[in-house]
Amino acid sequence: MDLYSAIVFITFAVSTVTAVNVFANQLVSKDNKFQILTVCALICIASLCEWLGIKTEYMSASLIGLHKLAKLAEFCLAPCISIAAAVSYGEVKRKKLIYSALGVHIIFEILALFNNWVFSVDAQNIYHREQLYWVYIAVFSLSIIYCFICIVRGIRKYQARLGISLLFILGFLAFGIALQMIKRNIRVDFMCVAIGNLMLYSYRGNVINQIDVTTRLMNRRCFERITENMKSPAYVLFFDVNKFKHINDTFGHTEGDKYLRLVAKKIYDIYGKYGFCYRIGGDEFCVVMFRNLDKLQALNLQFKYETDRLFINNIHTPGVALGWAYYNSDTTDINTVIDKADEKMYKDKHQLDI
Repeated sequence: MDLYSAIVFITFAVSTVTAVNVFANQLVSKDNKFQILTVCALICIASLCEWLGIKTEYMSASLIGLHKLAKLAEFCLAPCISIAAAVSYGEVKRKKLIYSALGVHIIFEILALFNNWVFSVDAQNIYHREQLYWVYIAVFSLSIIYCFICIVRGIRKYQARLGISLLFILGFLAFGIALQMIKRNIRVDFMCVAIGNLMLYSYRGNVINQIDVTTRLMNRRCFERITENMKSPAYVLFFDVNKFKHINDTFGHTEGDKYLRLVAKKIYDIYGKYGFCYRIGGDEFCVVMFRNLDKLQALNLQFKYETDRLFINNIHTPGVALGWAYYNSDTTDINTVIDKADEKMYKDKHQLDI
């Protein structure tokens, strides 16, 4: 087995490992499983087509047709991998427009095959890049950039920062693809894409495991971990939806979840820039605010104003109770701060119930 064939084998192996993990993961939805498995399949097919194109070059003239079809499939599928990954791991807007653009590109590549616009295969079965090869490179590059944008947008939806891990994954993918564009004989692009796909699947899984499914705020486990290791000064804020049990008992849990999502969005919109937002159980939320501590009072007033407006037409709930306390590792214990914030929240809750 030559080195390039070994690289293709590794590509298949990594994609298979990813597919098996996805198939066995019960936390991944049926639709998302199909999306990620599609990415794995596209990577394998495109890699196989590239391999066929390389292996049939310089061989018998009877293989020219296979050589051309392999290159055509590779050029059509490469941008599709990026879009499929964007759908799997990110947030894609205007899907119909994106899919239409892919369709136009595929039609262009088919027409180009018969006119030798993008590439050609001569009578000696030798592959050549032609004048419009740059169109393929442009479409492929734009699809990669769009994929990265969608992934970043999707991760932020889960209150995740653009951390070093995601930057490394995206940088690894960009390097592997760019390397082959610069050096044609270094054929590692699909192997890098397969490895990057596995890393993206793992990274997204780690992010989702930290998130509360209903509200998309961080879950209680994350709150407990951050309070175990807090060192910098911060405000700890507690929130509680008033008469939430009455909402569930009267209007049902679907309506109750709707209120939780509304409150969670307000909390994140107002406090998310200055710290981390959590759902710690039932109708209870928490914010650990590390930055711009001097803005606390203004943010609290804004939150009260926004939630009062939110519930103005819903007389069955008078609003959201709020309490807070200041933490300094040199002078206070985090558990004491949590108790103070909780106590202050319940005082506010009692006043709202009167």
